[in-house]
Amino acid sequence: MNGRIILTCLFLAGFGPFVCNDTDVEDARKHLVKTEAEAALKVLVDVDEDAAQVHLARAVAHVQQKKHDDATIDLDQAYRLVANAKARGEALPDDAELRARIAFNRGLIHAEKEEWDLAMTEFGKVLRHDPTDEDARWNLEMAWYGANPPCPLREDDHEPDDVRAQAGAYDPEKSTERLLCPTNEDWYAIDAQAHTILSVTLEAKVDTTDEKTREVTLALYGPDDPDEEPTRSAPIVDGKAVLTHSNLPADGRWTVRVAGTGDAEVTYALTVTIVPPCPVDDDFEENDTRETAKPAVEKEPQQLKACPGDPDWYSVAVPKDEGRKITVAFDAQRAPLAVALFGADGAPKAVGKIGPGGTALSVPKSDAEQQVFVRVAAEEGVENVYVLKVEPDGDGSDDKQDQDKQDQQDKQDPKDDEKQPPEKPPEPDQMNMDRLIESLDKHDRNPQLEKALRQLKVVPRMEDY
Repeated sequence: MNGRIILTCLFLAGFGPFVCNDTDVEDARKHLVKTEAEAALKVLVDVDEDAAQVHLARAVAHVQQKKHDDATIDLDQAYRLVANAKARGEALPDDAELRARIAFNRGLIHAEKEEWDLAMTEFGKVLRHDPTDEDARWNLEMAWYGANPPCPLREDDHEPDDVRAQAGAYDPEKSTERLLCPTNEDWYAIDAQAHTILSVTLEAKVDTTDEKTREVTLALYGPDDPDEEPTRSAPIVDGKAVLTHSNLPADGRWTVRVAGTGDAEVTYALTVTIVPPCPVDDDFEENDTRETAKPAVEKEPQQLKACPGDPDWYSVAVPKDEGRKITVAFDAQRAPLAVALFGADGAPKAVGKIGPGGTALSVPKSDAEQQVFVRVAAEEGVENVYVLKVEPDGDGSDDKQDQDKQDQQDKQDPKDDEKQPPEKPPEPDQMNMDRLIESLDKHDRNPQLEKALRQLKVVPRMEDY
């Protein structure tokens, strides 16, 4: 591009059709055609005439020398003279051409400074004067590409990383404002130990301008996985994809691929979280006692690890007139975890009832601020991973809620002596199974019971003869 700018400067920044009677200016122009900027300035040094052509000649010489500030001053002087003459009604015979040459050289200066929008404005002025000026058109197009470079010229500083063999080490400092170009793949390498928890999150935005689309998938490959068979993969849903491997089988280098079909560009951020094997030393250690409990974060769920003989303690601050629901989610089949809730004085308040997906505890709301503690401990000498989530919870007690409903119902129920005798149950052939099943909805659903009811054969009543 720089070579082209020099050529256009030579052929277009001169005086072209102008008729200049000053021999010094004409000599300077001849030097400028040969890119002899220094010689041109020497010729002009003794020219005292305050003329637009003189200032334009000096500007061209300074552009050739890349003295942009001096060139700008010269161009401003040339434009001042042209504009003042027009304002007096004494427009120069070559007014339009002078304006075009001034604009062209200003465009060159802005292009050199990579001020692309300003350069496009100036070259556009030249084309309004002469739509057939191919050099101005060429420079306008180059300025547009400078302002809107194609994706390969804007790729991030993690490149090249288009194939697995080029996967560079994941760097948190180079994990945001990433760019995935059309037809490209981005690969990242992660070194991790066996039994590590490895979590990868991709947050992406697809550029849908020009009606382009892109379906992006996040994939995780183990050290021995072939390129076409990832260990884990997940498509982007609502701008996000998450992969988690809770127990890496071996030490080694794992790779992450960001790729997908389509022509749209994708800007994204990649977050890698590694929780090392037991004994773990995460952000919450040391939190092995109630006295060293770390505050539980309420904004987002946190993935953690429970190690044998190493309980984890968390403190939860509950504001006045608020309750909290504390969920500890884990795979109970992998290894059981014991979850308990303690008061500020250390007295036990509740023990979580463990289900297949973990347990949940509630802190009822109170008219005073509360502080409670949660302890998560591995049982049976087997480590496990879990997710801790703390969130507001109405009045904080399902049991209390149920009791309040029952008390309200008791108030509405009629007294024993006002109760009507129960209706006689319908005859067997009048029983509607769908209604019977619907009546069970207020209880926990029992698919087996529903199936049995639907298969129940009702014996019809014998007709009287």
